Amino acid sequence: MLEKIAKQYASDFKVENENEQRFDSTEDGKVANAIELVTDQMIKNKMEISTLLTVHEISADLRKEFEQILFSTCLAYLKQQNSSTSIALEYLAELYAANSMTSIQWVLKNGKDANIILLLDQMQEYIFNQLKPDLYTS
Repeated sequence: MLEKIAKQYASDFKVENENEQRFDSTEDGKVANAIELVTDQMIKNKMEISTLLTVHEISADLRKEFEQILFSTCLAYLKQQNSSTSIALEYLAELYAANSMTSIQWVLKNGKDANIILLLDQMQEYIFNQLKPDLYTS
């Protein structure tokens, strides 16, 4: 039962992340809106999701599932950009996933905060700005 519930939340989370096209909206400045929509969905079931994020069973680890979804979605986007950067794309995707998970856990524990959403938006923009050619080469 635990595995089934965790898989359902992970599946819903994956669909929300793909449907929001968060990464494609970076150029339109609509990232904060997409983040807020995902956040609102999470808050609807915050007690269940918060509890499931603390369970670390091999067959039912929602935190690991969320992190993997965030990482793989971001990495796929970064690879599509065909940019030359000296920063490993996998590192940028991990950084994005870690920031997103921190935000999710904060919102579930403390409630929605527009400033947190704005900060996450700015952090995501910073990560994607690393795709600009050779920022770190001299």
